[in-house]
Amino acid sequence: MSSAADLWSGGEYELVAGRFAQIHDELVRRLAPAHGELWLDVATGTGEVAVRAAGAGATVTGLDIAPRLLEQARARSSEVEWVEGDAERLPFEDASFDVVSSAFGVIFAPGQKTAAAELARVCRGRLGLTAWRPNSGPHTVYAAFRGDDPLEGSPDEWGREEHVQELIGDDFELEFEEQVWLLEGETPESLWELMSVGAPPVKAFYDALEPGRREEFREAMLEHWKQFRTDEGIISEPRPYLLITGRRR
Repeated sequence: MSSAADLWSGGEYELVAGRFAQIHDELVRRLAPAHGELWLDVATGTGEVAVRAAGAGATVTGLDIAPRLLEQARARSSEVEWVEGDAERLPFEDASFDVVSSAFGVIFAPGQKTAAAELARVCRGRLGLTAWRPNSGPHTVYAAFRGDDPLEGSPDEWGREEHVQELIGDDFELEFEEQVWLLEGETPESLWELMSVGAPPVKAFYDALEPGRREEFREAMLEHWKQFRTDEGIISEPRPYLLITGRRR
């Protein structure tokens, strides 16, 4: 199993993926699936986008590198063809799909240029992606513990319009729209439990810290979330993201 597969098979991503329902709904709506269109969802995770597209009439393939997530996706729908594979080496012929999508998925591929080229290679029609905006959320917390450039090589580079233009602008006519998702919980502690278990990148970051630094990281994250307490007493952290749509040139 690859390191990426290990990462995404760790934790319980389904706990977080289910909270992205409004994002998945909007992405599929923007891509306007038509009956019988061939649709590929890259880094499909638990299959949220793929299942929605299939329900709208598309003929859908969902690809992911993590066997554990694919098992969950298969349990959700037999209408989708579920394929284990790498976003940097898509096992499909050129121009195989009318629509290609990826919700917070392909952005985590280490080789961004390679993954972007693969998206363009297999897509003959419409493209839809979501990516977190850089320098949002707990990035200052991460930077303090990581000690390097918080953006260099980061998945959040996909959240910059100019970077996406560099990656796929020659292949697609692109449109960008910033939207906001709310990470909500009753307390900072409940959000820590959710994210440290249900967000594999957070879990991997925490596990990679020296034992003496882990509690410091947890406390820093709790302090970060405290600033988003609402008048109702809950925590509601706005997380801006970029909705990217494109049409093949």
